[in-house]
Amino acid sequence: MALPLIRRLRRKVDQDMRFFQDFGLLTAGQLVSRVLGFLAFAWIARRLEPSDYGAVEYVVGLSIFFATLADGGLGVLGTRRAAHQPDELPLLAYQIPIARLLIVAVGLPVMALMATQALDTQAPAALIWLFAASVIAAPFRQQWLFQASERMSLAAWGDVVRMAVFAIAVWVLLLGRPDILRVAYAEVISVAAVTLYSVYMQHRHVTPLRVSGSMAGFGGLVREGLVIGSTNLVWALNQYLPLFVIGSQMGAVSLAWFAGASRIVVSLIQFSNLYHFNMYPSVAQARAKGGDALAALLKRSARVVGWGGLGGATALTVLDKPLVHAALGEKLLPAAPLLGVMAWMLPLALVSGHARWSLAAAGQQSSVLASQVSGVVVTFIALVLLPPLFGLTGYAIASVTGFIAVWAVSHVLAARHDCAPPSPLILIRPVLMAGVVIGISQAIGDRFAIRAGLLGLALCLAPVIDRQLLADVKQLAGARNRLHEN
Repeated sequence: MALPLIRRLRRKVDQDMRFFQDFGLLTAGQLVSRVLGFLAFAWIARRLEPSDYGAVEYVVGLSIFFATLADGGLGVLGTRRAAHQPDELPLLAYQIPIARLLIVAVGLPVMALMATQALDTQAPAALIWLFAASVIAAPFRQQWLFQASERMSLAAWGDVVRMAVFAIAVWVLLLGRPDILRVAYAEVISVAAVTLYSVYMQHRHVTPLRVSGSMAGFGGLVREGLVIGSTNLVWALNQYLPLFVIGSQMGAVSLAWFAGASRIVVSLIQFSNLYHFNMYPSVAQARAKGGDALAALLKRSARVVGWGGLGGATALTVLDKPLVHAALGEKLLPAAPLLGVMAWMLPLALVSGHARWSLAAAGQQSSVLASQVSGVVVTFIALVLLPPLFGLTGYAIASVTGFIAVWAVSHVLAARHDCAPPSPLILIRPVLMAGVVIGISQAIGDRFAIRAGLLGLALCLAPVIDRQLLADVKQLAGARNRLHEN
């Protein structure tokens, strides 16, 4: 009698923890890949001169931006269509890479032109073209297929493969002469490896890879995908616009300092995208269910990520110097003050994601786009006004203001479309806690052990200060299973 009962209990626990199991897999993959990425770029920063490192970061930023362009929003669209009509999965797996390749054909010359104009004689043309060539493989890395078929481990391992190969290649290639082009060779090798992995896993575990198939509905797929993709593109532009402006207006050394801080923050912001990527199916199901299901889900999530995001930003602010020194080396230590400012992009991205992704689940892509455009506009205005007053720090402040605008506008639009955005009042307690920790840290000076201990104490006190926190964590863990049952 005891054994069947234990099995039922284990099955119930597994079902209730499905949300965090999937998120845990994705987070573990991202964590490993980000650590490998930090190690790789720390090695690059140590081997190259700051000017060369700045050029590499600029081209890397451009390639990420144009890889986002290549996605065209088709991943989100594919996941949503497959959730409603699973039989369409093979057709979507065939058509989406074709649509992405068409976008790449238009975007690559633009990327090369931007990099050539900005870097001029600061970097060899081969660096630009090698990174541009690496974007060609992006259409075949169909992470959305693994999400749609609930194979999160395959998605997680893809990130690990990419960064593991890149880290190993960079380490080997830069052991000898510190040539900037060798970083580009490492990028091409890693992109080839992860593309082969993705294609093989798709063919074996999800749907067979096909070289021919039906093009029925292709035009509608592209049109709808471009609407979604424009929001992703504008979101990426909001993150990388200050980097692109610095690359065209200031020296490569200043670009290296800003890029170093941006690399740390943007890497962490990927966890925000990862979290909402994992949560999106639950948001769509709660939206379809109606009633208070969506509001309850988003409220619980906002409390959890509010504490997590603000805690992370506080840690980056309090420990900015040792983190930059450990991650990027002494030559880029001037990036530390910029990191303390840009860290606040992380909680803003996490919290605004609830409004943005609930609007996407409601089919309000134009509203998501409007919020992203507002962020770019505010960022651009701040980039004009703030640098003359605050120097390089002005670029960091401008980055944060753009994220504030995205949160504010997306929240208003989500409320207008009955998407139940969580109230900002949920964040009062973690905001106050962050203010206290930062204030005490400033008073005690640069004492790493005391500052780290203070952060640990704040973490332990979070469930005491906010009694609802642990209950919301538990409810959020079983959210996906309860939505399936109902």
